[in-house]
Amino acid sequence: MSRLQHLRSVRWAPVVVGVSAVLALSGCSAGQVTETDTQVGAVGGGSGNVMVNDDRAIAVRNATLAYPENGDLYRQGGSAPLRTVIVNQSTRDDQLVGASSPYASSIRIGGTTDLPAETSLRAFGRTNPSVQGTPSDRPTVDITVQGLTQDIRPGVTIPVTFTFAQAGQTTVQVPIGPSPQERPDTEGEGSH
Repeated sequence: MSRLQHLRSVRWAPVVVGVSAVLALSGCSAGQVTETDTQVGAVGGGSGNVMVNDDRAIAVRNATLAYPENGDLYRQGGSAPLRTVIVNQSTRDDQLVGASSPYASSIRIGGTTDLPAETSLRAFGRTNPSVQGTPSDRPTVDITVQGLTQDIRPGVTIPVTFTFAQAGQTTVQVPIGPSPQERPDTEGEGSH
């Protein structure tokens, strides 16, 4: 090999190594499912859908039991207000006609239960939603889980089945929501 040929091959060596590295590394993620693609918030509420017309749904979103006023738990035999947003994404009017849970003797539903097409209905999880400035022109429903069959503590989820007149049923795993009080900073938690 002549000196000129040797110099040419030495010049191309870094280019060949660089292109090979780029190709090898870009293939590392091809077709992979990431670890975070299905993660949700640590205290997110339960969600469920009832399909209507094969492509539209009535959606129950972010369903939680309001945080217990005593900050500890809901006692067996007690009641727990439920918070959620119910969205009718279909073109048909519907109505929330009931709810049930094996963890409760009954679930009381009051307020607005009609769910016109392409609208939403909100349950605030308290008896007087206007206390915290809720717009009074938006429809609200009051949902209370009554006669709990066991103590319900933060971290526990209970299945709640929502029943709609036209669409049918969906069962949602409902946790206790986050505390409305701010958590004090604790040493070593790395707050910003």
